Amino acid sequence: MKRVLFASFAAAAILSGCATETVPACRAPAAHEMAAFRAIMSHDRQALVNATVPGALQNAVSSADPAVSSHVWGSQGITQGSVIGLLARPPLCILDDMRTPPTDAVRQILVYPQDSFDRVAPAAETPLADAPPPYGVSRRDYLSCRFEQTAAGWKLADLCGYTRPVAPATQTGTR
Repeated sequence: MKRVLFASFAAAAILSGCATETVPACRAPAAHEMAAFRAIMSHDRQALVNATVPGALQNAVSSADPAVSSHVWGSQGITQGSVIGLLARPPLCILDDMRTPPTDAVRQILVYPQDSFDRVAPAAETPLADAPPPYGVSRRDYLSCRFEQTAAGWKLADLCGYTRPVAPATQTGTR
């Protein structure tokens, strides 16, 4: 009886060791993600302001800061490397960015055009430990977008990788 029980436990341990996580599968954008992406795709600055975390970056979007606008919508008709340049290639493939574990306050996602993901991702059966995302080159193959929970729900916090300084948020009407 003890041998049968031991053999059962040993077999279960071996099988659980075989259940290796593989390359993550794509998911569709969540509603809050799609709201931010829709604002960008439609060039709706006010909708993007509404979809962005309050603060300096939101003010930069509202005031049409040239560097922020270029990051999001490109410049002089050139959209390569901009947020819209990647979002304009549907369908989108969304992965949760494992480099930043999701919490109740912050979520980091990787956004790929499906054709880019299919081109750069390893085979689906590849163990995740051997090939963790992201795959490809940032702003060519994918975007990394951070969303933060606010009193009004999930909002885009970094305009999908914007890293340049912006003027600090100020209250209007003060001198």
